[in-house]
Amino acid sequence: MRNIKQADPQSGFSYVDVMIAIVILLVGVLAMMAAISAAVVRAKGHEQQNLAKQVITSTMEGIMSVKEEGNNPDVTLKWARLGNIGNNYEGGIPQGIFLNDWHTVMEMPGPDNVLGTIDDEGAEMLGIKRQIIITDICSPDQPSIACDPPGTHAVTVRLIQIEVAYYIGSVEHIERAETLVTHYAAE
Repeated sequence: MRNIKQADPQSGFSYVDVMIAIVILLVGVLAMMAAISAAVVRAKGHEQQNLAKQVITSTMEGIMSVKEEGNNPDVTLKWARLGNIGNNYEGGIPQGIFLNDWHTVMEMPGPDNVLGTIDDEGAEMLGIKRQIIITDICSPDQPSIACDPPGTHAVTVRLIQIEVAYYIGSVEHIERAETLVTHYAAE
């Protein structure tokens, strides 16, 4: 007959062994949870960044529509309107239609069909704000009031700067775009 060994009552894992294994497992689980949280925050950040870029693109398209509609005599949008509120005087009256400083972004353009003006409507885009800066640029071959010393020609070049701020958590991020637009009449 074979001898069957009896189980030693002292064999197996000790309480300390089990506690160490639980701590190691807990560290691994916490590291995995931290990685998942970081991935979620990063994905939300990319989503907000893409939204900011879309707002910039839509705003730039609206600004370009104001410039292009200036070629149509039946439309009230024209080159003089391509400026911030209180700028671009024509006949002593400011013609600029784009908001100054930082403002919340609305989802829809207003009756003028241009984003970034005072009549924008719809729901606010939460956590998104926009600033449009339109600056007259001196054209050396046709000096205007934007030049030093001021000239007598009309302004034919403007710098358009759009900044959109968004938040990832509590940290503010800003996307920027700028371009030059010209208003040269075809001769």
